[in-house]
Amino acid sequence: MNDKRVNQYLILPEQGQRKDTKLAVEHGEEQIAELLKQGYVIVNQDDFNKLIGNSDGEYLIADDGVVYPKPAPTDAELLAVAKPAKIAALKAERDAAEVEPITYNGNLYDYDDKARERINAAIIALDVQTAKAKSTASIDWTTADNQDVKVTADDLRCVIASVANRSNALHVAYRAAKDKVEQATTVAEVDAVTLSV
Repeated sequence: MNDKRVNQYLILPEQGQRKDTKLAVEHGEEQIAELLKQGYVIVNQDDFNKLIGNSDGEYLIADDGVVYPKPAPTDAELLAVAKPAKIAALKAERDAAEVEPITYNGNLYDYDDKARERINAAIIALDVQTAKAKSTASIDWTTADNQDVKVTADDLRCVIASVANRSNALHVAYRAAKDKVEQATTVAEVDAVTLSV
């Protein structure tokens, strides 16, 4: 145990971070001298606490051992983070809008995964009934706003067609918004982009 090195740390800096840390108290002076030749630096307890986040703010360490406050991110760094975050948010907004209820013929129809399965099954059933009866079959359907309406297979196909049109419009709007984000030169420009359908 090296009593001269109590509350000191040997740190190997790399791009402002700690690549490696050793307790100085566990090394003799010859070992410490060798580690210093390898690029390690000695820091005290206060600086070490700053580096591990036990102090106000974030800190970095220079190759010479100076501990300094982490500089505020540059505009370019903020922009590099803002763009993919905005694109992900726009995509999530588009995806959520694709499964929202859709209006067809004055009625509101659910269109989530379960509703899609029910619509497809109903179309098949109605097609079979229509073929057997040689006349257009219909069933009672409960809409998204709890109304009971009579629908035919063609009505349900039109619901799907309405969704397809909405989906296309959403994807076109998403691509346009994504292009605006990618072309933006400031975070404010990124933030101003919206999904306009």
